[in-house]
Amino acid sequence: MRIECISKTLTLLGFDVAAFVFLAGLVGVGASGNVRADDWPKQGLKIVVPFPVGGSNDLAARLVAESIRGRLGQTVTVDNKPGANGGLGVESVLASAKDNHTFLVGSDSVSLLPIFRPQLKWDLAKSFVPVAMLTSQPIILVASPAARIRSVKDLQTQAKATPGQIPYATSGQGSIQHLVGELAASNLGIDLLHVPYKGGGQAVIDVISGQVPLAVLGAAAVMPYINSGKLIALAVSTRLRSTMLPMVPTFAESGAGDIDVPQWAALFAPAGFDEASLTKLRSAVVSSLEDPALKERFLQSSMEVAKMSPEVFRKQLLGDRERWVKLIADRKINLE
Repeated sequence: MRIECISKTLTLLGFDVAAFVFLAGLVGVGASGNVRADDWPKQGLKIVVPFPVGGSNDLAARLVAESIRGRLGQTVTVDNKPGANGGLGVESVLASAKDNHTFLVGSDSVSLLPIFRPQLKWDLAKSFVPVAMLTSQPIILVASPAARIRSVKDLQTQAKATPGQIPYATSGQGSIQHLVGELAASNLGIDLLHVPYKGGGQAVIDVISGQVPLAVLGAAAVMPYINSGKLIALAVSTRLRSTMLPMVPTFAESGAGDIDVPQWAALFAPAGFDEASLTKLRSAVVSSLEDPALKERFLQSSMEVAKMSPEVFRKQLLGDRERWVKLIADRKINLE
């Protein structure tokens, strides 16, 4: 009835009713098209992890994916694409950038790849935009009980007596653990023998068995074995002592220089991602990270929820790059 009245009124006033309806429809389409975040996501989301299943980055991605599904009303799958020190997964996300639904869980080690490979056509700090930091964990220097090394001072004394002969394991050549190990060695004035593994799992097994006396690994990989007495924690890489290991000194307290290098994982979107949709995703992720149940699940895996704004985090990415360039050159570190 209301529509008929409006139609008669427009006719009396000399308006073309059909043209009016057509124009009104265009206005409606335009208005709905401008609010892009209202209908995003239109399909399931995919989070690419550039490392194998089972690591701390993979766990962080899966826990967050599980939490944001309900908040966004879409499925969220995790796709592991290991290879090329993380580069394969990064490139797969960039190749899918136009679908507006594919994201990356990046890490400190991935962010350093352009230093080692200047020919890369991507840069985590420039080719992507941070959605949110997810987790942070200390990097821990651990020793096998058979190694007879009970402190950083013990290590320094033995390494000076046998330069370049004491091995230490990490999760990979050029990884953040490798750089922390080399930074500590440089500050202590010693040379150690780096033994890279393809992930922390096998490295831990070999240190526990005594095949390798030391390791520099993320807390998630070593905490269960520290708690069981199978590994001895010598120092942590954060500025303050870890709440997980309050009796273990920092590298700085141990005389190994001012080291403050937590290991992190963060969610990234390709650069140029629609800002309104990005805000919607960021809100869902941040809300999930504030969930006490999710925080507890991270703590059970020796990780803490990271709190840093995307703007500050991006500045940290660029600053970290500058900090490591000199060490990599001085210690002649490469990916080979």
